[in-house]
Amino acid sequence: MNEFLNQFTFSIKDITLYIEITAAIIGSIYFYKYKNSYLRYFLIFLWYVVVNELIGKYIADVLTHDNLIYYNVYLFINFLFLFSVYWHFLNRKKYKKIVIYFSLTYAIFFILNGIFIENYYSNLVSIPFIIGSCFLIITIIFYFVEILNSERVLFMTRYLLFWISVGVLLFNIGIIPWLIFRKYFFETYEANFEWMNILSLSLSLILNISYIIGFICSYKVEKQQP
Repeated sequence: MNEFLNQFTFSIKDITLYIEITAAIIGSIYFYKYKNSYLRYFLIFLWYVVVNELIGKYIADVLTHDNLIYYNVYLFINFLFLFSVYWHFLNRKKYKKIVIYFSLTYAIFFILNGIFIENYYSNLVSIPFIIGSCFLIITIIFYFVEILNSERVLFMTRYLLFWISVGVLLFNIGIIPWLIFRKYFFETYEANFEWMNILSLSLSLILNISYIIGFICSYKVEKQQP
């Protein structure tokens, strides 16, 4: 059973990588739709994710070294970039201020955690990951609240950021239990860890499929945006 789970996990890892590459390629094909919006930087972010995954895979599989530092740096960039995206698209000043506080709090805690608590070369960042996920969930709720209280609600499924938000929201809601399990219950329930890995990889699949749907189904942004 364990051998089956190990093989299944490796298969999902490969599928996840292929889906990430597919999302970046489709994002490039449909770049004309959002090149005039702030989301043009999202394409750069997607390709960074792909390159980071390939480097991490090479280091782990070929060089057989720890690659956690690359994923920890990715998480730091991931949260700060997404906070910047929502700060740009949110309209209410109150929400924008809160997102700035979230960004600063996350960045400070990430740095202090790396100095005093967790070694980012040998441990996957945990507590800052949970904090960042909670902050991001709240931020996305702000975005949905603004959409539901505007005319955009009639066409919300035609906005790229809507689909990005759906994917990111589902991923972060699902990943928090995985992080808590990994941090506090791993030694007690180590036999179930492969199932939890399958959960996290499945969440990554959902995330990237949501991106792909957004690229294909979204409106083209005509007006030049800063």
